[in-house]
Amino acid sequence: MFSRLAESNAMAQIMYGLALRERSHGWGLPADPPLGISYLSRAASNSAAVEAAALSSGLKKGGAAKGELVLAIYELANSFRHGWGVQKDPVAARSYYETAANLGDTDAMNEVAKCYEDGFGGKKDRSTAAKYYRLAEKNGNKTLGNTW
Repeated sequence: MFSRLAESNAMAQIMYGLALRERSHGWGLPADPPLGISYLSRAASNSAAVEAAALSSGLKKGGAAKGELVLAIYELANSFRHGWGVQKDPVAARSYYETAANLGDTDAMNEVAKCYEDGFGGKKDRSTAAKYYRLAEKNGNKTLGNTW
């Protein structure tokens, strides 16, 4: 079902990509991590195009595809962090987390903060880590021990 929907629907592309990326999300599908990554990438690209059109038409906060865009970017970050369907790439993971965080995803805010705190994907920067931890908390994602 997702494969047919995933031809033109960003959320279906995300769900199908997740289903293919790893067995734990497989929902009865055989795992095909590289194909899963391609669907996640397609979802991010399609959602970004929809958002660009919404912003250019005068919507100040974007349109209906922002959630799909952020989710696709966050899941690509997870893929690069853990090597799911792609080579592990800490620099790419941190960059994708930061992009999703800057688009408002509170889980990504905590993840990029941890990257900065640990020096994952770049230099350690406790000040930037604290900024993202505080931003996540301010936006409702409190994680015990992360409020410095």
